[in-house]
Amino acid sequence: PVSLKVYDLAGQVVRQLVDQRQGKGAHQVVWDGRDEAGTPAANGIYIYELRAGEYRAWRKMILIK
Repeated sequence: PVSLKVYDLAGQVVRQLVDQRQGKGAHQVVWDGRDEAGTPAANGIYIYELRAGEYRAWRKMILIK
């Protein structure tokens, strides 16, 4: 199972981009800058969390429109 979530700096989930089983290999996901309700997210710093099996990674990203 693979999960990819975007969080704001307060730790709230902004958007869940992936929540399903994925095959081996490279995959690509594009975040359109919107939250779960479809509202555009504000410019700023966000954290994304990638989980794949036992693997877990957190990285920062900047949203600039």
